[in-house]
Amino acid sequence: MAAEARVYTDDRVTGDRSDVSEKQRLTTASWQVVSIPDNARPDRGSYQRLTKNKRAHIALNYYGPGQRDEMHCHPGSEHIFMVWQGELTIRGINTGEEAKLRPGEIVHINAGHYYQLANETDGVTVLYQVATEPLKSTPTRRRSFRRAGDLKADDLLPAQRMGGAEH
Repeated sequence: MAAEARVYTDDRVTGDRSDVSEKQRLTTASWQVVSIPDNARPDRGSYQRLTKNKRAHIALNYYGPGQRDEMHCHPGSEHIFMVWQGELTIRGINTGEEAKLRPGEIVHINAGHYYQLANETDGVTVLYQVATEPLKSTPTRRRSFRRAGDLKADDLLPAQRMGGAEH
């Protein structure tokens, strides 16, 4: 009997990643103009890509009350998050890597460094994300930090507090 594949919260990310032009106010060969308030709609999914070009993209991430993702990294891709609404707790695997961010505060994460994003409040958290595209192709765009016996994000909070999928 084959072992059942374990599904992690961060493996169930929802939201359109394809055509971004319908979310933009203006799209030219040089520009992509987008409104965060017009696109900050959790009904569209937990991840909404707003722009895309060869070197970077912009997206919004939504975290419902108590929602968090797995400890993970993005090989070859730097990530910058700014809290637009709510509060975010971010943790890394190194000593001292924990911070609470409020609206207007930013974290810049180097490529390949592990982190976890968590909304530990009773309100919604909306993040503005800028991510660079890897200069060289990588075997995976996201790698979770899991060891034998690790709990998944869903196991850390009561089931009634977990919303849909996240980042």
